[in-house]
Amino acid sequence: MSEYRYELATLTPREIEATSNLLRIVFPHAPHLTADYLTWMYAQNPAGGAVACNAWRGEELVGHMAAVPFAARVEGDAATAMIMQNGAIHPEHRGRRLQSHISAAMFEEGVRRGYAYCLGIGNRYSTGPLLTRFQMLRPLDARLGAGPLRRRRDDVVPSAESVWSDEAIGWRMANPRRRYSVRRGQLLAPTGWPGIGAILHEGLAAPDSGPRPPGPLRLFIGADPHIDFKRSAYVSIPRKLRPSPLNLVWRNLAGDTAAPDPKRILLRPLDLDVY
Repeated sequence: MSEYRYELATLTPREIEATSNLLRIVFPHAPHLTADYLTWMYAQNPAGGAVACNAWRGEELVGHMAAVPFAARVEGDAATAMIMQNGAIHPEHRGRRLQSHISAAMFEEGVRRGYAYCLGIGNRYSTGPLLTRFQMLRPLDARLGAGPLRRRRDDVVPSAESVWSDEAIGWRMANPRRRYSVRRGQLLAPTGWPGIGAILHEGLAAPDSGPRPPGPLRLFIGADPHIDFKRSAYVSIPRKLRPSPLNLVWRNLAGDTAAPDPKRILLRPLDLDVY
């Protein structure tokens, strides 16, 4: 009999507190992973509660993985999908295939809920392990510049994309660990780098609000086939200067559906919990 038991998360306050404690052990330089932050992310999302699985040894939480659902479109058709957010194994319990058991249960629950696919973002360390369960799509664009992001004149239909309702944007802006601002229809977040704000979303029908952006420079991280970077004042950040390659990976949850065309996939910065 295994010394571990695997359970789908119930998102109770006690369980979320235990999850926060584990995440802060595994990610000591991520102080935002508090219980109130996880409650917001996992339990208050208007698209539904997080799909998460835990590994327990007795009463100690030693493994965790979660994905957050979102409204989506696949080749223009409405769907629901999910994106990976947190995965952690306690240092004393690694090398025992806990992550394989946890992810299998999580994907099975995503299928049971009828979700179309699951996305993940891999860095230089996690991309290899993710590719045992996911398919590589593409590295995300990382660009630095100023002003608006110019749009193409052709009407590209994204192969897959998220759909952000006003309710969903309101939830995102209620993140208890971030300070957002709106300027000229752009939703912005501080990056921690002097003079640079991150663009999370464009086209908001909302007045300017929130703290003043840190400076004129803007960071864009994502994948958007509608943006014409040749007409925008944004330059690609050289890969050797990026802290992480941010590789976008995909897993089908709906039968034998083919992977989306990576040249047409739309992943907004708002989809990522980076800022």
